[in-house]
Amino acid sequence: MSKPTISRRDFLGTAAATATLPVLLGTSRAAFALTPAAPYIPPQSERARLNLNLNWKFLRDDVAGAEAQALDDSQWATISTPHSFNDVDSFRKIISHSGGDLGTYKGLSWYRKHFKLPASYSGRKIFIEFEGMRQAGDIFLNGKPVGLYENGITAFGVDISGAVNFGSQENVLAVKVDNRTTYKERATGVNFEWNANDFNPDHGGINRHVWLHVTGKIHQTLPLYAGLETTGIYAHAANFDFAKRSADVTVDSEVRNSSGDRATVMLSVVVADPAGVVHAQFDGESVDMVDGEKTVLTATGALKAARFWSTVDPYLYNVYTILKVDGKVVDVETTTTGFRKAEFKGGAGSGGVYLNGKFVYLKGFAQRSSNEWAGLGQAYPDWIHDYTARLIRECHGNYVRWMHISPQKVDADALARFGIIQVCPAGDKERDVSGRQWDQRLEVMRDSMIYFRNNPSILFWEAGNTVVTVEHLQQMIEIRKQWDPNGQRVMGARGNDDAVLNTATTPIAEFYGVMIGQDPKTDSLAGPADMFRAYSAARRDRAPLIETEDFREEGARRFWDDYSPPYFQAKKGPNDTWRIRSEYLFTSESFALAGIKRYWEYWQNRISNSDAAHSKWSGYASIYFTDSDADGRQDSSEVCRVSGKLDAVRLPKQLYFAHRVMQNEQPDLHILGHWTYPEETAATPDVPAHKTAKTVYVVANTESVELWLNGKSLGVNSKPDTGYVFAFPDVTFVPGSLKAVGRNGSRVVAQQELTTAGQPAAIKLTLTVGPQGLQADGQDAAFIDFEVVDAKGQRCPTDDARVDFAITGPAIWRGGYNSGKIDTTNNLYLNTECGINRVSVRSTLSPGTISITATRAGLKSAQTQMVSKAVDLSDGLSTLKPQLLQAPA
Repeated sequence: MSKPTISRRDFLGTAAATATLPVLLGTSRAAFALTPAAPYIPPQSERARLNLNLNWKFLRDDVAGAEAQALDDSQWATISTPHSFNDVDSFRKIISHSGGDLGTYKGLSWYRKHFKLPASYSGRKIFIEFEGMRQAGDIFLNGKPVGLYENGITAFGVDISGAVNFGSQENVLAVKVDNRTTYKERATGVNFEWNANDFNPDHGGINRHVWLHVTGKIHQTLPLYAGLETTGIYAHAANFDFAKRSADVTVDSEVRNSSGDRATVMLSVVVADPAGVVHAQFDGESVDMVDGEKTVLTATGALKAARFWSTVDPYLYNVYTILKVDGKVVDVETTTTGFRKAEFKGGAGSGGVYLNGKFVYLKGFAQRSSNEWAGLGQAYPDWIHDYTARLIRECHGNYVRWMHISPQKVDADALARFGIIQVCPAGDKERDVSGRQWDQRLEVMRDSMIYFRNNPSILFWEAGNTVVTVEHLQQMIEIRKQWDPNGQRVMGARGNDDAVLNTATTPIAEFYGVMIGQDPKTDSLAGPADMFRAYSAARRDRAPLIETEDFREEGARRFWDDYSPPYFQAKKGPNDTWRIRSEYLFTSESFALAGIKRYWEYWQNRISNSDAAHSKWSGYASIYFTDSDADGRQDSSEVCRVSGKLDAVRLPKQLYFAHRVMQNEQPDLHILGHWTYPEETAATPDVPAHKTAKTVYVVANTESVELWLNGKSLGVNSKPDTGYVFAFPDVTFVPGSLKAVGRNGSRVVAQQELTTAGQPAAIKLTLTVGPQGLQADGQDAAFIDFEVVDAKGQRCPTDDARVDFAITGPAIWRGGYNSGKIDTTNNLYLNTECGINRVSVRSTLSPGTISITATRAGLKSAQTQMVSKAVDLSDGLSTLKPQLLQAPA
């Protein structure tokens, strides 16, 4: 049996950039072009989308009458959205699995936005789109209520056409946000079950984008069922011919006539690639609409010379939908989407997920939908969301199962562009509910489905993060059939109760999500091989089995192994009891070894044609890609849940590199740990002083591994444990070079070398900004890696001490965090962990030069600079587009 194998690339293992030059993330993407023809330019129309994110006034308090247009808010803080007011107080307290108080502010706050609209917009339709907020918001315009947002998950639309001022008269949009977990739905007095800290970290505020949409009176609607009860555009494909690279594309566009008169309307569609080359162009039938009517127009045509979206080629098209009235263009909208054929099969040895006719094994992670970043909270620029998606891609993951609530649009879009399949839930708290709480879940699923159904990477809608009743699952399937009948997606749930998800004769789930190999009959943990036998033949034969959140152990990044100072032997870290080992406490080394073992148990059982009791595992998700400000199991030692493969500022643990190797389809290897140890391990009451010697573990997908120390071979291992772990026991530490060489047969296919670092000598800074540099929009951010290095510039991997920072210029310091230490975020000091850590700054609305200096007594200091660039902002409105990172070509 072949193993998944990727070329050696120690991503983020070392920092290569200089201390004074930023890493500019993102370049222009090579386009696929058929001919050198001029790129397609859509016709002009009355439609416009304006950025409403910049220059809000904010107060983290309740003020009577704060909705009034004339209120003096000049002394309030100036912020930009997306904004999470918990960037200053998250990741600062020890947390526990019981949830409880994560230390973040919970209460009322106010946002106020001043803006003017051109007189030329008078007579048009004006909508505001909130991509989301946490948890609820009373929305006012010019002192009058215009909307109430409550569910804390979905996007929300407000029609302000009849309430907005035009010309020189100012508008004030005011939003009172309530992120208390005690919030109850106004109309019913029922709380939203997912409004809880443990499963949905409460990073409150308007924590997603805000847009202003302008259309004509006859227009295509927005996909904002919440608030507007409109469904927007739905693009889908059928009749795929992969040999001829063709498919039939259908576009359904909901149109509203608010003109005051009857109108004859027609929909035209142009599908163009990123270079503007047209691959399809077709018209629908003319339709007569009376005033006030809302209807769906449809057009179908052939897509030629197509590239179909997949995990290896996440190709996206721009679909231009052109609305004409009596032959005149009145509205043009652009939808970015991809086309793919998805199939979901059951059956032993042949079941699974298929894209474009090819089996795809899902390999990846479960992740909290808050996807927060220590020091920045939940709200940070789009390109940093892309950065996380790129890290998943860099370790060859192709699958993310979002947990409990629907993802943020910025994350859903990022995963689509990076070729990562998604599971999209609605909202829950790991239980089935009834009455109004169940209706709330149905409504969120509907609204999320309408909002995300053009996203090609979402293949699964999840009815619950645990089992639901047959009746409830049937209701969720009916929603899929009503609102996403042609999207080639399936509905299921995460749960292991065979009796609930199936009747004796009629299994109804369209996929089956499982969790940590739990035997539904005994409620005990079992290996993945045993789990196959826990599912009925009817269930296996109907739909794919997918692991949705396995490996719940925790391991902080700061612990290398039992031999590495400063955390080794019996010495404890601050606020830490890690040496009192519970089942969830690991070093980085043991965390990686345990994670590898679990991954291998699934991988080796993914196909077993010889055993009818086995079905093909369709996918594997290890729980948490990044550490999260959520429910942790190390009740007395950690400020966050440290199950991530990366920490909360996206610095990798050793398990990240192990996943990179295991998920690779090319030869790859990684030496766990470092090669800078004390030559002698100090004595303890039980053990005398002795030479430091340890087992060296090499994670590889090659046939054999040879280990070399200072040019001398320590032997060849061709019998890996748990599929990937090549162990070399009792290696006595000697300063110098430790090298692992992976071979397939006699051919060297992968290698890595570690060298011993000298004494700490200097601090090194590496600056990372977005592809266009730091934007002075009040929301953009930059992060700075700080390392302690020796005289040769090599990172000192056991350094763990304080570094102090100074900052000048127009930026807000957001700092970073130390796992296992309270109150570390947002301070002008931070410890390294394993020789490196990461801090962040956020821009303001003022452009200028920002300087950051890092110092520690006895080390050479370091400085880095960046320039915050001015952005367009006029009368409170902007055309600024979010920065995005380059997706795979």
